[in-house]
Amino acid sequence: MRTRTLASSLAAAGALALGPGVLLSRMLHRAGFDPATDRLPEPYTVRVTAIAPGRLTLRPAPGAPPNAHLEPGRYLLDAARGQASLGPILETNGVVAIRAYHHLLGSLRAGDLARLDPFAYPGDPRQAHGLAFEEVQIHAPLGSFPAWYIPGQRDTWAIMVHGKGANRRETLRLLPLLTAVGFPALAITYRNDEGCPPAPGGRYTYGRDEYEELEAAIQFALGLGAQRILLVGYSMGGAICLSLMERSDLAPRVAGLILDAPMLDLRSTIAHGARQRRIPVRYLAISNRIAARRYRFDWDDFDYRRTAIDLQVPVLLFHGDADPVVPVATSDSLAAARPDIVRYVRVPAAGHVRSWNVDPEGYADAVQHYLAALA
Repeated sequence: MRTRTLASSLAAAGALALGPGVLLSRMLHRAGFDPATDRLPEPYTVRVTAIAPGRLTLRPAPGAPPNAHLEPGRYLLDAARGQASLGPILETNGVVAIRAYHHLLGSLRAGDLARLDPFAYPGDPRQAHGLAFEEVQIHAPLGSFPAWYIPGQRDTWAIMVHGKGANRRETLRLLPLLTAVGFPALAITYRNDEGCPPAPGGRYTYGRDEYEELEAAIQFALGLGAQRILLVGYSMGGAICLSLMERSDLAPRVAGLILDAPMLDLRSTIAHGARQRRIPVRYLAISNRIAARRYRFDWDDFDYRRTAIDLQVPVLLFHGDADPVVPVATSDSLAAARPDIVRYVRVPAAGHVRSWNVDPEGYADAVQHYLAALA
């Protein structure tokens, strides 16, 4: 009787431990691996309460985080009826914030709901910066993938890779700094992007497979006369760049990397997210195993820390110390391990891929110095 009771207790304890693990593995798949989640519309987080010449007053939208209107830095204010360039906070009492403002498109009115778009610029290279560009097709094993091609005079090309759930507009903040000094540039797409071929399994693989589209983009550039390649990667785009450095025969063509909040290790990123949501990290030991078995992947395929440490080309690394998505500690470790090749710009108060937004002048200065040395 005692043995049966003990067995029953152990079974019940196992079920209690397994239950959160199963739930977390499903949450992980939905938030981390399912592209459909990233295609849901971004919610409106702020409400416009007043508009004056050069000044716009915001407060949080109903149900939004209470500090949504206090995000530091520069953004694109995106509303249903219009868009504006939104600058730093000029005044705030916490309840409302008055920010620098420049009208761009449509009409904005007091009462409108809007969102702060960190990509900062609307449209495409021409609309954002007046840059001539072509929409080209990159032919990869899975099919054709659109890319923006901005011509330049140099034989080193910049190939720019956006992050998970983002799009090519993510590159618009950096793009004019590259073209100003003559770098031709490609802002590419990859599998599971909206309008692009899906992955065979329909899931993100954090660079393990997406690097094939980047490899095809390098081949495209080489076919048009490129001699060297500068890789630019944001968040998961950084993982894709490092996956190429690990897996591709074209890696020797890469002359340098600019990485912005790169996802260097998915396990660390998942643990960081759990801590942000106050989920006990001990549950991850179970949920990670369940997820790997259910969705048929190996966590080691998404760990690029050793690849990054073993790089032999110069790296410009940006990361905000308030990043809620990718732990800044992973970039700290890379910078500490390779001070000989890594120039590290750790930006106070910057969230995920927000280093430019918080300090655009400092960001530009770091990029310009890096590009001068790369040339």
